[in-house]
Amino acid sequence: MRDVYDYYEGGGLWCILCGNALWILETLFVAVLLTFLGQCVDYSQIPKSRSLSEVVVPQCTRKISGLWSFGIWLYAFFFIWKCVQYCAEIPRLIHIREFYIHLLEIPEQDMQTVSWQDVVARIMALRDQNPKTARNVPARLQQFIGSQSKERLDAHDIANRLMRKENYLIAMINKDILNLSLPVPFLRGRQLFSKTMEWYLHYCILDMAFNELGQVQQDFLRSDRRRLLSQKLKQRLLFAGVLNLVFAPVVLAYVMVVYFFTYYYEYQKDPKQAAARKYTSLAEWKFREFNELPHIFYERLHMSYPFATRYIDQFPKRMTEDIARSIAFMSGAITAILALGSILDSELFLNFEITKDRPVLFYLGVFGAVWAITRGMVSEETLVFNPEYALRNVIEYTHYMPDHWQGRLHSFEVKQEFSELYKMKVVIFLEEVMGIITTPMLLLFSLPKCSDQIVDFFREFTIHVDGLGYVCSFAVFDFQKGPGNTGQQAAHQDVREDYYSTKHGKMAASYYGFIDNYVINPKTGIPGHLPPGSRPQFHPPPAFPGLNSPTLAADMQGSHMGRAETGRARSRAPAGRGPRAGAAMPQPSPMASVLLDQHHQPGGANTTARSLYWSRHPRGGYRGESQIIEETEGSSMRRPREDDELYEPGGMLGESTWETSPAKGVSRENSAANTDEAEAGVLGLIYQLHQPQRPRRGGGMV
Repeated sequence: MRDVYDYYEGGGLWCILCGNALWILETLFVAVLLTFLGQCVDYSQIPKSRSLSEVVVPQCTRKISGLWSFGIWLYAFFFIWKCVQYCAEIPRLIHIREFYIHLLEIPEQDMQTVSWQDVVARIMALRDQNPKTARNVPARLQQFIGSQSKERLDAHDIANRLMRKENYLIAMINKDILNLSLPVPFLRGRQLFSKTMEWYLHYCILDMAFNELGQVQQDFLRSDRRRLLSQKLKQRLLFAGVLNLVFAPVVLAYVMVVYFFTYYYEYQKDPKQAAARKYTSLAEWKFREFNELPHIFYERLHMSYPFATRYIDQFPKRMTEDIARSIAFMSGAITAILALGSILDSELFLNFEITKDRPVLFYLGVFGAVWAITRGMVSEETLVFNPEYALRNVIEYTHYMPDHWQGRLHSFEVKQEFSELYKMKVVIFLEEVMGIITTPMLLLFSLPKCSDQIVDFFREFTIHVDGLGYVCSFAVFDFQKGPGNTGQQAAHQDVREDYYSTKHGKMAASYYGFIDNYVINPKTGIPGHLPPGSRPQFHPPPAFPGLNSPTLAADMQGSHMGRAETGRARSRAPAGRGPRAGAAMPQPSPMASVLLDQHHQPGGANTTARSLYWSRHPRGGYRGESQIIEETEGSSMRRPREDDELYEPGGMLGESTWETSPAKGVSRENSAANTDEAEAGVLGLIYQLHQPQRPRRGGGMV
């Protein structure tokens, strides 16, 4: 399954081959360029020379230093190894290509445009053609096959297979299992997480916890092996720290050179990009949800960037803006004078030296860059100050709101916390450079102290699922809670549930995010489980008449406010629905999985109220898991029938009345789709007479 996803993410056979070849070519270009600049150029001859041939050292390859020659030989072996590796992958890529073309019926030219949900739907349709994994067989036969076969393949299982390792890392970061701080006074309490640290966490922890088949090692599940595994993990961390110290200079030089070559032209062309921001590596892992594939996560994250930038710009920075505005005025005036002089007499003026060896062209670039940077620091005049609204727009996409942010979204403290997650790209690069230096210290001093907690985490938060293997317990979305306790037992139960649950409602957010990504409304074709009435709709502003117009009052009724009131009244009226007898029965969803069972939905027995509450509130109103429970229980008691009348896309999440891409539909006989009960009265009797016989919710026939 990993090969299938990597092939999809790579965009097909030719895109993968082209990307591999270009990456090898880029590394070769960097190696040759650095060798030429470092060993083949006599920089002392540049002031006296006028051509490149006069400064190039003849036969420079014979005069290369021993250390540089060693580096060239290392790169040569690396280059040959990668070429052989990429060539050896070609037969496997061709095999996967045949799988996509002949079994999934997805041609090569569609690989860059097809959605992953469509690929999953076709895989599940293919599953139903296999007797070992089919779901469209009689119940008794399916039960027998299920007892013999341990293979499971639905949308939830596929995501669990692909995210098996990453789910553990998401959970460890969410529960603060990893100690990523150094015992240094000025760095105490600061989490130092970089791409280098992320790579070593995969190498030291995840590669040790999983075997070559991608399953959790059995020793991690045994409490009597705790001390032995903890010692092995400490040794592995210490070895990685020493290894990082050895290769730190090479990695540091490579990162700085690649960053300079990548972003120099971008910053020169648009100096305002120097102040651009992005999420840190730690923020990405905090925002990542269980079973969320990389391409889906980055799509969600990238949509939050405009709102995050607007939120940061919301807070007053009057002194900074005043200083930037003054510097922009002065630098702009000097730039304008120099530009005007170059226009009047470009030949003479551009070669005119303002200072020694510094012509006008040099200062045009300097003052122009200063003007662009300072102008970018000044906020727009039309910006409306409302930080709480801006941050809620960010939370709608990041799904991250700690409990202590409640009621404080407008505060400067929350802004500082968010700024630690959303930093300038230049600052993130400097932190990545510093991370190459701090990572060995973390591996040598900080992480070995929490090795016992890491081993305990894998033992206590690993469960076995038949047909899937060992997975992180949070990834199965099991919201089933035991019977309520009272008194002292309830207090102990709360402590236990707090330990065995995620922070900030991470599991609930992951569940709803998974439903949003893999479920499509058959009536509207809109991804997500939200009913059409709950989705924000755009209403163009009406043409506003003059004050003397006699139709002003009527036009006011037709405005957005009037539509909102009438829309709410209309949504509660059952007469707004179309005729039931003529409606086509939606195709069952091939995404129906164990995820849609009742115990996988938050609240256990309160699944109806929970899912309806969430569907009535878009993601902009994201709240913690506890608040969802409290509000939905009350709302379900107040409106027992209103939600039934308001929302009729096919019933509960437990009913397979949703569909994915229609490219490969599943027959009606293969479904366990349920329908709403017939309404009472004459219309209900007529509706029952026109409906074909199908199983009702209670198991009877209509």
